[in-house]
Amino acid sequence: MASPSVTGRTYLRIWLALLALTGVSFLSSLLPLGAAGLGLALAIATAKAALVALFFMNLVGQPLAIRLVLVVAALWVGVLVLLVALDPATRTTFPPAPAPPPPERVARPP
Repeated sequence: MASPSVTGRTYLRIWLALLALTGVSFLSSLLPLGAAGLGLALAIATAKAALVALFFMNLVGQPLAIRLVLVVAALWVGVLVLLVALDPATRTTFPPAPAPPPPERVARPP
């Protein structure tokens, strides 16, 4: 059951905001933003996830302890993603890979 402060009109507004953010996300993917495009896409995705969590999962009217569980879970997922991203940077080849053999020389006929 929805909290008393969330009405049908609020759900409609949130849905329209999600549609608008989806449109902005799509249009930004068509622009040549380079590395800034990734940051913009992540910011839009975070805003959409926050709207869904707060209103459609009814966290806006819940006690702080329940909202804190969601925040801690999201931070834990962030730590795991960071560790996965750092894994290739810390790998070394042990023992070192052997050097490739020198190219063969072809004898020229006299």
